[in-house]
Amino acid sequence: MFQSVVQKGLIAATVVAMSLGTTATAQTKNLRMASLGQSSPTTVFSIAVSQILKKEHGYSTQLSTGSPATRQAVEAANQQLDLFVSAVSVNGFLRDGTRMYEKMPNAPELFGNLRSILNYPFGAYHAIVWDDSGITSLDEIAGRKVFIGPPSGAARATIGQIITGVTGYEAGTDFEAISVDWSSAEQAFQDRQIDVYFTAAPIPSAELQQLSALGKFRVLGIPDEKVESEAIQKAFNTPGREFTMLAPDAYSGLANDAPVRLVNTIVGLSTNRWLAEEDGYTITKAIFENRDDLIAAAQWMQVITPENALSQMNAPLHIGAYKYYREVGIEIPENLIPPEAR
Repeated sequence: MFQSVVQKGLIAATVVAMSLGTTATAQTKNLRMASLGQSSPTTVFSIAVSQILKKEHGYSTQLSTGSPATRQAVEAANQQLDLFVSAVSVNGFLRDGTRMYEKMPNAPELFGNLRSILNYPFGAYHAIVWDDSGITSLDEIAGRKVFIGPPSGAARATIGQIITGVTGYEAGTDFEAISVDWSSAEQAFQDRQIDVYFTAAPIPSAELQQLSALGKFRVLGIPDEKVESEAIQKAFNTPGREFTMLAPDAYSGLANDAPVRLVNTIVGLSTNRWLAEEDGYTITKAIFENRDDLIAAAQWMQVITPENALSQMNAPLHIGAYKYYREVGIEIPENLIPPEAR
């Protein structure tokens, strides 16, 4: 199955990093880390980072997958995670006590506990259908089974905006919104139990290239005439979002014959204010000084550099990360200076 292929890809990413050897310190430091779905770019990144930290500094990382970024932020703010997947949009919702945090009176206080390490492109939201399904546009998903992200996740809100902006359709009224986690949705799409599978993937994506082995597929995009719709502009103008184009020759199994406009999003590796300054500095430095390991795990990670790591960041840096960026000459915006450094 495709899922097993993806799992092998993740294992391969781990093996690449592990094969470079380990240099443990005298005292092992344990880190609790989380990423999104098993085949998510965040998991490929997290595995590569955990192996770098083990190789260079002997850190032992316990990585869990499948939890939405909205939950990870709260868990990190409550000292239940040391490293997690942050999202620019989720940070804004938590800071302002809006969307999924509207009924959480201490949301701004929890946001105050979070600290950033680096940002990177998470990927574009692809609406994928099998080519033989007969679906060629988002207008044709009425009455279909559609996966729009895990319940209460930030992706679900963004995908909902994309669908509404293009079609006017609402989940539960015009189509059936499938409420499962990322990994279960992936498997269900492979088994053709889901008609439309939304997933976030970098361009190019090994996941989507491997999908070609199962058959030709089509990606449904945002047509030119819908770009200015209120819902699309709302999705686009949310911090951490941008448009990107998927070329028709991006994958061997891609059935599209013209470029497709997608909404891209920015995520990050973050922590909380209790992580020791030394650890924050060590983690940040190790990642950038071992970029070859990241790129060996996945080519898309070549965009992860100190120069663009603060892109659209909207939560203060960790004091250790702040120290590293200053050391290598990166200009730090005023709003990203950690309270601990003031």
